[in-house]
Amino acid sequence: MPTEPHGPLLKVCSLLNAESAEYIVVGAWALILNNVIRATEDVDILIAENAGNYLKVIKALSRLEDGAAAELKPEDFENNVVVKIADEVEVDVSRRAWSVTFGEAAPNAQRASVDGIEIPYLSVADLIRSKQTQRDQDRIDLEMLLRLQK
Repeated sequence: MPTEPHGPLLKVCSLLNAESAEYIVVGAWALILNNVIRATEDVDILIAENAGNYLKVIKALSRLEDGAAAELKPEDFENNVVVKIADEVEVDVSRRAWSVTFGEAAPNAQRASVDGIEIPYLSVADLIRSKQTQRDQDRIDLEMLLRLQK
């Protein structure tokens, strides 16, 4: 497992970028990239909903150390809103981030380059929409995001 602070994120994004996968970083890493202090080790991504993209995501994430994603099929993404890949980096691959879809979020996505790796991530407005759940951590995140808008 990468030990540098952005290591897990950079590894996942690098692999996805190499396959030209359509994805956006969501969850805690999107908060961090939007300047909200948050600790996390896993990487959450929102992906475009089409079989070709599912195959790109599988191919990319199969290159993680344990190759756990190699067992996936496009149907796994079609049949589940979230697919958890437990590998050297734990990756949650989603078709929805609560109520937010890739198609809705893509036009608003922000971009950062960290160590030469391009990272697309949710805008603050879309993060706010994605955090309107009943989960305690999402409520805390939402409060911090709303403060950013003031």
